[in-house]
Amino acid sequence: MSDKIQHVYGLVERFAATPDEKAAAALSQPLKRAFGRLKLELMGAGFDTMSQLAGAMEIAAGRSGNQRSKSRILREGIGSLRFQVEQEARKTVAEDEQARKRDKEQEQEQEQAGP
Repeated sequence: MSDKIQHVYGLVERFAATPDEKAAAALSQPLKRAFGRLKLELMGAGFDTMSQLAGAMEIAAGRSGNQRSKSRILREGIGSLRFQVEQEARKTVAEDEQARKRDKEQEQEQEQAGP
């Protein structure tokens, strides 16, 4: 999942760094498609709030307007998305560690109790 977010992040940065308005406008459609695919991917993985954020970024990428303000909106959105995915990953790792610790404690209790 993080590699897909990294891809979209790269597109956003390329869009923001493009000095020519016409070249930036040409990047809007690939950005919109990438956010759309990311939205579906997140929805399929059960991350509804992150999927909604990706959907909002898809709409923002398709809007016309000043490149500078559009870049700011897209950067803030992808930054928020990256942060939320990182938080979710940390939460999952912590839950896995707790589950392993509980399992290990239960095994030790069973060994002490004997057959």
